[in-house]
Amino acid sequence: MATLLMRGNSHTSIAQEPDFPRTGPIKYTSFIHPTAKINTKKFLIGAQSLIEGFVTLEGQSALLGHASDLQDNDRLLNYANASRGLSHPGDLVIGDGSFTAHGVTFIGKVRIGDACGTVINAVVQNARIGDASITGFTAQILGEDPANLIEIPEASLVLFGARIRSQADVAANIIPVPAAFSLFASDVDQENVLLARAYNLLYRAAARLTPFSADENSPGNPGSNFPDVAQAFGKLSVAPPTVDRRGTGVIPARQASLNDLSFEVFGPLSPLPSPSTPAPDAGGLNAPPSSSPEAGARFLAPRVASPELVDNNAIVLGGVELAEGVVVGRGSYLHGGDSPGISVGRGTRIGQNTSVHELTFTSVRIGSGVTIGNRVVLHGPLEIGNNVTVGDRAVLFGPRIAEGVTIGAGVLVFGPVEVTRDIPAGTIIVAPGNETLIAPSHRTGWGAAQPSPLMLAEWQQAREAGGGCGCGVGAMIHVSA
Repeated sequence: MATLLMRGNSHTSIAQEPDFPRTGPIKYTSFIHPTAKINTKKFLIGAQSLIEGFVTLEGQSALLGHASDLQDNDRLLNYANASRGLSHPGDLVIGDGSFTAHGVTFIGKVRIGDACGTVINAVVQNARIGDASITGFTAQILGEDPANLIEIPEASLVLFGARIRSQADVAANIIPVPAAFSLFASDVDQENVLLARAYNLLYRAAARLTPFSADENSPGNPGSNFPDVAQAFGKLSVAPPTVDRRGTGVIPARQASLNDLSFEVFGPLSPLPSPSTPAPDAGGLNAPPSSSPEAGARFLAPRVASPELVDNNAIVLGGVELAEGVVVGRGSYLHGGDSPGISVGRGTRIGQNTSVHELTFTSVRIGSGVTIGNRVVLHGPLEIGNNVTVGDRAVLFGPRIAEGVTIGAGVLVFGPVEVTRDIPAGTIIVAPGNETLIAPSHRTGWGAAQPSPLMLAEWQQAREAGGGCGCGVGAMIHVSA
């Protein structure tokens, strides 16, 4: 593992080449986003690992293994229990090949095993998660004592919305990890390894570092029109090049190398790809032909009609299109890097520390006049109609939300379902056939909604397109006949 000494946002490698920069990427494989805040006394990160934007690590220690990933708005916090007079510094270990999705919070002493996934808006406090386990959407594992950790057995799925406060709560709130979820976790891990490499390439191009050149006469110089580091990682960020990517459903899959790398910056696709707007191989919908260098390694810049309404401490990255009057709050991260496909309509307001993201083969479409709260996660495939309100800490992954609907705080909607009425706070909605994924300890209302034909088509496209494992995100969903 590469050992780093941290000073604010600077990352200094103990074992490094003499000319290696004192800030920025770690070697050629791991990468820490410039907006990450790492204030731990001890910090180590392995090879091919990634820490994305607005991650905060506070406390005694944070040790990340090889090919591990902390996605945007994740937090490690110090543990304190005022009622019992207990305190413990934040202390996190994440094993090899594990990912942590958007908005996850770790508190106190947390041990995550190898090949694990900690999923959107989960909270893990004073717990040890066994190898090959997945902590589900909005689940909470809340151990009180850092000297007596709650133990989650290996290869377990902690069910959606679980509330585990002691070891006695564990058995009723876990099931063996379904095969589709294990394959999905493998897909995510592979995608993040590619992103770690790609962010390093973007940083090196922007900084004119090896393997690129500061010599204006060199063919390896990106040229004066290519953004510098401040622009490339600013509030309107450039998506990293998709070298060795597996295809997006719009741009066909192909292997690419550094020799393919073009320094041209592209705009996002318009209209966004969907089953009804397929992109032909010959470059339809702004997609380059699969035989061209741009198809294998392309930089994407967002199109933003009102950039002054994007907070200077927010990030709009890559394949994102924001119409006039869209407000993006502090700490929010709109990530259009995996495949170009996020659009937001006129006058929509996005709160603070909110994540908007889409996996390969999928898109996110948000209508006009939408109000989105704080610490919300919106994940493609997703369709949100006009004049929708989404409450704080809600998670929408896969549904279609009809015009004018209000989604309460802390709601989880998972799968290709149609939401046509208001959803009370704390509710969990899943696609038919997935009710067994909801934890029995979740005491707020829950149930299955009717499938959406449009979203079923999107999930089916993802399933058929599939990644290296052949599963794609669509394999996570079973919809009853």
